[in-house]
Amino acid sequence: MAPRKPTSKPKRAPSPPAAKQQVRTASGRERRPTEKENYRLSESQHVVHRQEIKETRTAKQKKKALKAAYQGHPDVFEKEPSELLSDMDRQEDTMFSDHSVDTRLSNTNNLTFSTGKIPPRLRNPSIPITKGPKVPHNVDESTDDNDAADDDNDDNDDNDEHLPAAQGTKRSFDDMSYEHTVVPKVKKDADGLRRRVKASDFDEISKEILITACSVYRCLIVTQAPFPDSVAAETKLAKEAWREACQLKGVDVKLTPSAVNMLLKRASHVRGELKTKMRPLTASFHGFRSSNSMEVIRSNRDLAERLKIGSIFVFKDPSSKSGIYKTELLQQGINGMWFLNRSDEGVIYHKYFDPIPIKTIALVLTAIECCVDEWSQGIKEDIKFTSASYGAVYNHHFSSLQRFDERTAPYKLLSKIRINLHDTARFHAGVASLIPLSATSQAHIDDAAFEDAIREYQREGKDVAVENEVEEYEYPSSEGEELIDDE
Repeated sequence: MAPRKPTSKPKRAPSPPAAKQQVRTASGRERRPTEKENYRLSESQHVVHRQEIKETRTAKQKKKALKAAYQGHPDVFEKEPSELLSDMDRQEDTMFSDHSVDTRLSNTNNLTFSTGKIPPRLRNPSIPITKGPKVPHNVDESTDDNDAADDDNDDNDDNDEHLPAAQGTKRSFDDMSYEHTVVPKVKKDADGLRRRVKASDFDEISKEILITACSVYRCLIVTQAPFPDSVAAETKLAKEAWREACQLKGVDVKLTPSAVNMLLKRASHVRGELKTKMRPLTASFHGFRSSNSMEVIRSNRDLAERLKIGSIFVFKDPSSKSGIYKTELLQQGINGMWFLNRSDEGVIYHKYFDPIPIKTIALVLTAIECCVDEWSQGIKEDIKFTSASYGAVYNHHFSSLQRFDERTAPYKLLSKIRINLHDTARFHAGVASLIPLSATSQAHIDDAAFEDAIREYQREGKDVAVENEVEEYEYPSSEGEELIDDE
């Protein structure tokens, strides 16, 4: 029996998602995309997919590094980072805050209908009925029209007359410590919306105080608390820097929360700046090289391992371990960071650096170790100089310096090192001593200089007189000679 022929054409397999999109012609009819169009669409989808894979891999690496840092030094973190929490932990923490529940009052019709059912406001009979002065209501700039409408409804409420007048208002940040002071004025956008505050948004007086306070705060961070253990410690230094800036300028300007936030950001900035300046100095001083050669990579890795053993990079001669805390790299870092010239922070605010504090030395040594760690794989890589990563390293260097000071207290070796670092840094900045040059200049001029000026004037006068006589002299006319020639 002959096979039966199919009466209908076999169904085609479903086309891929890239080919399902229809394209319309000029006449409005739909047509199937061409192979070129499908190829472009699939390529764009592949690019997006590869980008998602790359971002996922980067996020996993960051999470792995954070987990290693947290497991190695859990005391540095105030609590377990949210990135390390499981999905169940996050759900339990946010299950009552991430969801909005609609209530009956969310419906405008229900709210209008139930207005008349609100019971009357009760009044304490012991309080006399007095109509106190109306307290102005300070509306924040970010409030919307609904809040303004609520304020109008509250003002028109007759029952408010039976309540005692409000006597207190909210106090602003640090209001008790700056009474009768100038309030900084911040520029606003044309639309009146809030945005990120910058130094240029303040008025001229507040801007000048803010710039000075930022410099003072940077000095306080590197000399008193390079890695603050809490926000309260940073805020305390910010207030001290603002107070010092007001005293230097002779004006008391109120410290606002926006100014405090701008000051707190300088802590990470100054640490990052130190790390950036120490990176090329460390590489050139110890001989790290950038190359694709396996021999150079192996040499860099071995050098980084040797410098890390026993922190021998703090010695002047690492091979013999002599000259502890006298390495020239330490002096170069201090010179380039705070004593670059006469206008640098170490010269202007010398009281914070005379002599170089122990905490500052520990901070520079920590930055050097971070730069050495960047070469631990033989190829330079960027390592963030953060409190979470190098807070414990800083504490190690600081405790070592303290133990060295205690063991050598009879000889005062560390004090001499600190004084020598400061004096050498000031010499590098072009300042010989702490006495200003204007105070050491000799303003007295000897009388001999005046006598020389008189004699110089007399000589100039005689020379002028001789020149005038020469100009006024009349030479004989040449007409007589012409007559003789004619005869």
